[in-house]
Amino acid sequence: MSEKSTKYPNAEEIEELAERAERGEDVSAHFTNRHEAKQRVNIDFPLALLRQIDAECQRVGVTRQAWIKMVCDERLRQVLVHTPTR
Repeated sequence: MSEKSTKYPNAEEIEELAERAERGEDVSAHFTNRHEAKQRVNIDFPLALLRQIDAECQRVGVTRQAWIKMVCDERLRQVLVHTPTR
């Protein structure tokens, strides 16, 4: 499957690619590095906080999910900058 192709591989093609990788062949051309592993989480917010989040989302023009990701990323960057390494 080439990078320009929009066709998704079927199970047999995936297995073949996995077998090639296990044999040590270079299969990097089949990956674009555009996708990251993700895991869905559920978070309960107090309604008042959720309303504030939604108001800020409206102000900056992003979705609630995008805003939460953005704020989490910003906060973690702040923490990492101010956390001494051991």
